[in-house]
Amino acid sequence: MAGAIGSIIPRLAELLNKEYMLQKGVKPSIESLMKHVSFILAHLEELHKVPRDQLDGPKRQWVTLARELLYDIEDVLDTFAVRVVGPGQEPDVGFLTKMACKTKDLIKKAKTRRKIAGDVSGINNELNELKNLRESYKVDSVPNGATSSPDPRAMALYHDMTQLVGIDKASDEVINMLSPTGHDEKLKIISIVGFGGMGKTTLAKFVHDKLMKGKNFQCGAFVSVGQNPEPLEGVLMNMISRLSNKLYKAVLSSPMDRPLLIHKLRHFLQDKRYFIIIDDIWAEKDWNNIKHAFIDNNLCSRLITTTRKVHVSQACCGSDDGIYRIQPLSTDDSKVLFYRRIFHHKDGCPHELEDVSKDILKKCGGAPLAILTIASLLAKKQVQIRDEWYKVVNSIGRGLTTSSDAEGMRWILYYGYNDLPSQLKACLLYLSIFPEDYHISRDRLVRMWIAEGIIIHTTEHQQQNDLVELGESYFYDLMNSNMIQPGDTDDWDRSKITTCRVHDMVLDLIYSLAKEENFVTVLDRTGYASPQGKIHRLSLQTSSAVHTIPEATVPKVRSLFSLSSTINMMPAISCFKILRVLSLDDCEFEESFHLKHLGKLFHLRYLRLSCSCVTELPKEIGNLEFLEALDISGSSIQELPPTIVKLRRLKFLGFSYTLQLIGGLTSLQELSTISIDEESEVDILKALGNLTELRDLDIRLSPAISSKSYPLYPSSISTSFSIPNLTPTTSSISIFYTPQSQFFFQLPFPQPQPPSRACRPTLDFIFPKLPVWFNSPLDLQYLCYLSIQINEMCQEDVEKLGRLPVLGFFEIQINMARERPVIGAGAFPCVRDCRILEKNFGPVFQPGAMPKAEKLMIYASVRESKHINFDLGLGSLPSLEQVIANLFCEKAQDWEVKKLETMLRKAADIHPKNFYLNVIPDDRHKQVDVIPDDEEQQVHKDTYDFSENEDIPPTDGMSNASS
Repeated sequence: MAGAIGSIIPRLAELLNKEYMLQKGVKPSIESLMKHVSFILAHLEELHKVPRDQLDGPKRQWVTLARELLYDIEDVLDTFAVRVVGPGQEPDVGFLTKMACKTKDLIKKAKTRRKIAGDVSGINNELNELKNLRESYKVDSVPNGATSSPDPRAMALYHDMTQLVGIDKASDEVINMLSPTGHDEKLKIISIVGFGGMGKTTLAKFVHDKLMKGKNFQCGAFVSVGQNPEPLEGVLMNMISRLSNKLYKAVLSSPMDRPLLIHKLRHFLQDKRYFIIIDDIWAEKDWNNIKHAFIDNNLCSRLITTTRKVHVSQACCGSDDGIYRIQPLSTDDSKVLFYRRIFHHKDGCPHELEDVSKDILKKCGGAPLAILTIASLLAKKQVQIRDEWYKVVNSIGRGLTTSSDAEGMRWILYYGYNDLPSQLKACLLYLSIFPEDYHISRDRLVRMWIAEGIIIHTTEHQQQNDLVELGESYFYDLMNSNMIQPGDTDDWDRSKITTCRVHDMVLDLIYSLAKEENFVTVLDRTGYASPQGKIHRLSLQTSSAVHTIPEATVPKVRSLFSLSSTINMMPAISCFKILRVLSLDDCEFEESFHLKHLGKLFHLRYLRLSCSCVTELPKEIGNLEFLEALDISGSSIQELPPTIVKLRRLKFLGFSYTLQLIGGLTSLQELSTISIDEESEVDILKALGNLTELRDLDIRLSPAISSKSYPLYPSSISTSFSIPNLTPTTSSISIFYTPQSQFFFQLPFPQPQPPSRACRPTLDFIFPKLPVWFNSPLDLQYLCYLSIQINEMCQEDVEKLGRLPVLGFFEIQINMARERPVIGAGAFPCVRDCRILEKNFGPVFQPGAMPKAEKLMIYASVRESKHINFDLGLGSLPSLEQVIANLFCEKAQDWEVKKLETMLRKAADIHPKNFYLNVIPDDRHKQVDVIPDDEEQQVHKDTYDFSENEDIPPTDGMSNASS
């Protein structure tokens, strides 16, 4: 808890600064206040290291009183800072108006300084009372605990262990259950059942990936239902999006009710062999609602459900024959998982720790999540001492000694939570503001942590970007401790996780802790229990709640998160007097919550409006002097008010339309998805030169810009437009373009030194031919991401690009190739993801090319391929794991398409890594495994052996979560 209010000491120190000109006699009171607060924070730190069951009632009461008092102190300090700064003046006002405002401001600030003197005196009195209670409750008698540092190597092991350890036998058994009996081609359903944390989702996903790789199915999907499922329409839409992009776009363009969605799904599936996973079903009614979408088309389709409840699994299968009861890991597999996590090798355990390891594993009961949690904790210990390990054994609850029940698992997870530093505890508890199965953006989460004050400066000289990097390190620390699970990864750097989710068992724990500590109050379909004290963070997670929130409970709310809610139970937004974080996604507004009151939220640091019903921002937005992040890219706002330039602290702006006043936002570090049209192009580009703090820039070009810009800025990049004043810190520039856009930038390369991890250079451009500044790879020696479209290209251009030394992601679209692109030895040494869109011949890879390439996407014309030796040289790419081949079949015969596909599959079969191959004729979506039209009639007649045991990488779009 101390981590959530750890900013008090720095704020008090700042208050002593001369610029605040406090009244005489206040300074000693503040210094005394700092001593008291430091003492309380130290005691809270120690108390939170002690398991909660070891704290008696009086000590818990003291913790609650101390926590609420610290919240009050921070609110007082924040209010003082806001009033001293005050809203800025309008940009164009007369002299007399300016003087009147200045006089009024001086009087107001004098009153504020008198008030802070009174507040400090009152707070000191309360602190003295708290001190007396501490002595009477004997809080000082609590024993000290110990903390440890997260292991930065844990992330690299997470995927392999959870996917591979002990899963082969179980997957073979499930595949055997799925295999057809004789010539039976009916739809077969099996249900995997077991306790949370046993790996149901992991097993289902593993089987799905393996069978989809074998090309036995034409399409597949993996969707989750959850304990508090969204309306069935949302689950159906999610399934449609995984099955067919074309169908998904169709249903998006014309809203449909449940019966029509089910009809569309059944129609789509009626002639296809499909394999679908329905994960995490908690209630029979949920299955009864969703099962009508699946048609038994006698094509040997398959369906897997996962659940924690036996009666739900019986409802899914209709009999016990289709139920697979997941078993705990064996003793040997438990050891492998445990030892690999700690010692990085299954045989790495020292002899003196073997006995205590057995005791620990016995308490984990073969539950993979429990094993990983405790192993992560022990892996962080600097010294591996037998007595220290026995302390861990004795501290774990006894629930898993004989059975894997929920309370025992919670004890396991709680012990891992309790070992976190206070800052990480606060960061983790903050995740309870998000609903179940929510995919949380890392960047968004870090901005919210910063706005809340959970992440603070540790030295006077730290800059804001240091806070971002610190927040990212906290994100990875939580992942290293297995408290959160990785989601999506960066396109070119798989070690960089961009989203996460929280395992159900962990979410259950942090929900409980957040409620107990009055950290987050959640309002969902079941309503909410009013907290004992004030509401500090409020999460609205329902669209059908009829509960109202009393106005008296919201003045102390710091964060308000709302997802798909009809805000008809909320007081006016102006009642949230100290709100720091406001995040509204897909919400509907009532008059009482009108955004015209936004300008009164003077404490606001983070504002996200991702609601289509929001069409404008009030001009009072300029009053938000402390606003640092504004994300309105998901709204219908097309124009910002002129007062936006008053946001002097704004560091992040997400906006999807043309921004005319950009030059005044001089603190911006990230500028996302702004548009440049024909009228604004020159002014905006010149204004970018004022943004000397800019690090990340995304721009969208209007199609109309090409007719005017192309003659003005010739194709020679050396004479094209330059963005002035961009420093080497501006290293991420993305241009999203239409095929007609022809616009050029001279980038601020070369860079004098390598950029930091949080600031890696990227390019996303379109050119008529390769710019001359690609001639020297040293000028682009730190370029990591390149997406480029070239109208005309020759072999020399390919060789220039191949010399980029650290390029990790490479995507190129060649509209006209003079010759077949040849990727020679030594070219693209660091590329892991390569996409070559040249629709005539396809590339040729020579031995030694792209040694690290794992993903490859290519385009080729079936008609053109018969005139050349179509061998792509895929055997020259030793690291290849996945190939997507898009075949243009115009004027091609069926036998020609099949011949080319056979050649590609043969290349996959003989490759040392037997890579995953997805062949897509014409324009079919890359996520659907397609069987050519001439084979569809034969599909159901073939006999398939589902028991092939092939190792493959996971397919895109699949969750990494384990149940």
